[in-house]
Amino acid sequence: MWRTILFWVLLSLVPELRATGNDILGLKIPEDPVLNANTVCRTFPGLSKKQLQLCYEYPDVTAAAIQGVQIAIHECQWQFKNHRWNCSNLETKNKNPHLTQIASKGIRETAFTFASVSAGVAHAVANACSLGKLHTCGCDNDYPTKPQIPTYSPSSFPGAIPGGPIPGYPPGYTQGQTAVLHTNSGGGKSYNDWSWGGCSHNIEYGIKFSKDFLDSRETSVDIFSRMRLHNNRAGRLAVSTNMQRRCKCHGMSGSCNLKTCWKATPDFREVGVILKERFDYATQIKVSNDNYGRLETIYANRPPFATDLVYFDRSPDFCDRNRELETPGTRGRICNKTSTGPDSCAALCCGRGFNIFRQTRVERCNCKFHWCCYVICEECRITEWVNSCK
Repeated sequence: MWRTILFWVLLSLVPELRATGNDILGLKIPEDPVLNANTVCRTFPGLSKKQLQLCYEYPDVTAAAIQGVQIAIHECQWQFKNHRWNCSNLETKNKNPHLTQIASKGIRETAFTFASVSAGVAHAVANACSLGKLHTCGCDNDYPTKPQIPTYSPSSFPGAIPGGPIPGYPPGYTQGQTAVLHTNSGGGKSYNDWSWGGCSHNIEYGIKFSKDFLDSRETSVDIFSRMRLHNNRAGRLAVSTNMQRRCKCHGMSGSCNLKTCWKATPDFREVGVILKERFDYATQIKVSNDNYGRLETIYANRPPFATDLVYFDRSPDFCDRNRELETPGTRGRICNKTSTGPDSCAALCCGRGFNIFRQTRVERCNCKFHWCCYVICEECRITEWVNSCK
């Protein structure tokens, strides 16, 4: 017995003898990197002068913004995985989509790129604020951090038994506890209601930093810059106008006498779906003839709606390799011969036909984003009969 006690005493005194569960299992879990100007600003290429100034002043927020850029790229690849253009040219070695050739064009795909990146930055920064990862922001102060719950003392219920239940009140409620009283349209008391609480995602700060960080790249007033600024805003609106109320129940024995609720950003997959739909119905624009150089829709001669994705140039068909846009074309892409959608062999192969063969491929799967700024994926092996564009 004494030997066991002596062993544990020695183990506690000698740090080198201690081992975590991950050490014993041989797992190498990456530690959170130190976030400062050197580890963030110098590792993400292509930042403009104003972006570098923001980065050196707010390196932790910039790190969250960079993670938002990567999330946006991966969401773009998911939304367009069955299309001729599948966002593959956005994931370059430098990881900055603003340095790609497609970012300098005026086509629909450019519009989606800027909108999704802007949305990704706002989304990631807002979430990082609420998680307490950033020094300059926290929960959204527009919503109370604690629910407003009135307290009722025993003197409020002269007929009640001390320490016992109070007739007409939620089960389990006793004198001296707190309760939330809500009056419904019939004049009675409703307990299946909610109050603001928790930590609402700070979308206001996320929107502001996204605007300051991304819009600062645009120093001109030509149609290219106006288009990019409009799509940046449309991306942010896709997040801010779709905030959700999320709740947690409280109550005795699993009842939901009170729900504490907070505002949360939508899942980014939902943002991607919204932007993809707006891509499908994007608005072609031109510069108006007035002295202000405002954008107008090419057919209706009216300003585009704030939520519209806008473009002014016609997209190529993306069938063949395009060195100017750094797009690979669709040769060798897997198609679905029974589909009638964009992934069909007829649409994806551009009339060139397709080959059928058995294939074993390795692809990234179960990807997880980690704080800060990197993605860890597993490798999955898949064997199947496939159709490949000629």
